[in-house]
Amino acid sequence: MNNNQIIIILFGVLYFAFILYTRRKGDFEEYSVAGRGLGRFVIFASICASYLGPGWTMGLTREGFSNGMFMAFIAPIMGIAMIIFAIYLTPKIRKKFTSSYSIGDIVGGELSHNHPVVIVMTGTIVLLSLSALVVAMSYAGGELINNVFGFSKFWSIVIITVIVMLYSLFGGIRATIQTDVIQFLHFAILIPILAILIVMSDGFSWEQYNLFAIEKTEIAFESSSISVILGLLLVFFTIAGYDTPIVSRYLASRNDKVAKSATIWSGAFIVLWTVLMIFIGTTGAYLYPEIANNDQVLLHIAQNHFPGILYGIFIIAMIGVVMSSQDTFLNNAGVSFAQDIIPRIIPKASNKKKLFYSKAFTIFIGLVAIVVANFVDSALEIALIILDYYANVMLAVTIFAITKKKHYWQSAVLSMSAGFLSKLSWDVLGSAEIPSIFIGISSSFGAYLLSDFYFKLKTKRNGKD
Repeated sequence: MNNNQIIIILFGVLYFAFILYTRRKGDFEEYSVAGRGLGRFVIFASICASYLGPGWTMGLTREGFSNGMFMAFIAPIMGIAMIIFAIYLTPKIRKKFTSSYSIGDIVGGELSHNHPVVIVMTGTIVLLSLSALVVAMSYAGGELINNVFGFSKFWSIVIITVIVMLYSLFGGIRATIQTDVIQFLHFAILIPILAILIVMSDGFSWEQYNLFAIEKTEIAFESSSISVILGLLLVFFTIAGYDTPIVSRYLASRNDKVAKSATIWSGAFIVLWTVLMIFIGTTGAYLYPEIANNDQVLLHIAQNHFPGILYGIFIIAMIGVVMSSQDTFLNNAGVSFAQDIIPRIIPKASNKKKLFYSKAFTIFIGLVAIVVANFVDSALEIALIILDYYANVMLAVTIFAITKKKHYWQSAVLSMSAGFLSKLSWDVLGSAEIPSIFIGISSSFGAYLLSDFYFKLKTKRNGKD
């Protein structure tokens, strides 16, 4: 056993000790929204840690390795979208939905569309999305364990997923968010250090690198049509700020001002972060063109530039980032199942029962992820596909749930159905010249607005009659 392996094992023990120390016994509210009392820096660090998962670290590094700085002109729009969302919508979520626990509560609860069909549809979409993201995290975590310990892909996935399942069950959202802070600080320090070490290395020349990066980036732009670029911009712009993990942070925050400022700073951080990860990937292609183009590119680059024990600490941070993201998805999936689905099956389910079902579903999803992750080969690809469909279905209904005062549940059902079906149909039958996400989101908003107008007229007529 080498020094890096020993360090990682010792860190794992300390990590679990921290989870047990921060764990609070409590009811479903403590498990799901941490008593709604977390402060600004904790929420900021937790939101950032949620986006520093393998898709936005290993995945974006691989993008830089493959396509130069091409994605650096696209991915930062996610942070910009988050800032816009924070200014106009985040405070409204925290102020309006003070007793909510999940996206199902926000979209289909008493303060919005107020119908069990909407809640079940929302809960189902959330569960499918989060379950797929858990699979992506299991794969990414398995890649790390395989890289460090040399275990087979299957056993690497088993190890990382079981560990995350256990501490998710022990800690709830409070432990998740508190450990997010540790992961964030690790990575926010180590990645800039890695970039500095790369540009200071003997084999690096800014002049040669610039020529290489420009050529590689130009090739990527030339091989991508306008529709592909617009589609990617729309995907990144529409997946930020309102997805389940981030909304759970809003609900766990102390008040609307905390939620707003934490999200604004998170958006600014993500703009810088996406560019930095893509830059590191591009330097990897410049310095090490012989290495395989896969999700382990970042690990190979780090291994060549971090001296001795610092590489072991970096691997710890990487594993922590994966565990943090996967824990978030597992916790949110369990809460959504217990809050959005179980009450439709067991109407009088107590908070104690909800807590039990939330943890039981966490175990179920973890076991499914272990099996399915063995057939995956890109964490970023899965994340983008899932979040792409999520945006088509959920963006319109979430925005209208937050901003409108009068709601018709039928509008939400039609909007979600139209978004999904039009996106799916266009992916299969439509023209590649028009991005399917544009079709899906347009259909979703259009279906909502038209049906909302119809039901308003119908209500007025019935009132006159």
